[in-house]
Amino acid sequence: MNIKLFLETFQNREGIFSFTTDHQETQRIFRNAHDFTYGVNTLALGTLKYRVKVLCYVLMDNHLHLLLKGRSEDCAAYFKWVLHRLTLMLKSRYGISGLLKSDAADVQVVTDSNMLLNEVAYQLRNPYKARMTNPFSYPWAPFEVYFNPYLSNLRGDRFRSSDSAKIALGTHAEVPLHWEHLNGRVMNKCFVDYRTVEEMFGSSVIFFDRVRKYDIESIIAQAHGVEEQLAFTDSEMQEKILAICRNEWHVESLHQLNRKDLLQLARSLARRFGTPKKQLSRLLGIDLKLLEQAL
Repeated sequence: MNIKLFLETFQNREGIFSFTTDHQETQRIFRNAHDFTYGVNTLALGTLKYRVKVLCYVLMDNHLHLLLKGRSEDCAAYFKWVLHRLTLMLKSRYGISGLLKSDAADVQVVTDSNMLLNEVAYQLRNPYKARMTNPFSYPWAPFEVYFNPYLSNLRGDRFRSSDSAKIALGTHAEVPLHWEHLNGRVMNKCFVDYRTVEEMFGSSVIFFDRVRKYDIESIIAQAHGVEEQLAFTDSEMQEKILAICRNEWHVESLHQLNRKDLLQLARSLARRFGTPKKQLSRLLGIDLKLLEQAL
């Protein structure tokens, strides 16, 4: 359901809610580690502003998932604030406006423990399903905090002062000085409520077994109305694009190709890898209508 219907239906209700942004078809939200780090820090800072608990999340290059616990109004306000900060990032760094709209997002109310377990597993499996990496090593999700007997040994750097923390994280809010960060990214153990998730699962055996299940995607995707992921992720296609540019045009960047070459590259990618037109438009910067005519 959309946020408006969600707020009308579940006024002032305590619960667990899953928020998913619209999958961007021709643009990316996060393009590099700098962007992803900003995204994680935004999630952390939001917990200082709103009375919500982040149970799980995953940041993908063209969408994000959040699993929040709290009052419906607080969770919705947190989600909108996150999108607002990411919108400001996209505007300042890439000149992109209007990409993230809260009314285009999907909200699901977690109604029972089985649905909760599926939601957590589904979010953590997103990188695997997108053929990026396994859930255990994806850096933009909090997998490492759950059922980790060595979590206390995972240490980062402390902010030297309140002012240095504010500058580093781009906020006016008071940042807890016990927060730790790795390369500027607030560590998940500082703001993710992993203990609640562990209590819900009950044991690490159930947790890892649920994350390994291959039928989780179809169950949750059907509930959210999410389309199947692309055959190749943007990251995979970018590697293929760079390889073709080097081998066939002897250049190191797409910016060195003219319009004719770009269209030829698009045809080559569509033929070799079955790359969808919308993904080609997003990665090559070619107008979708022009691509449809060319292909």
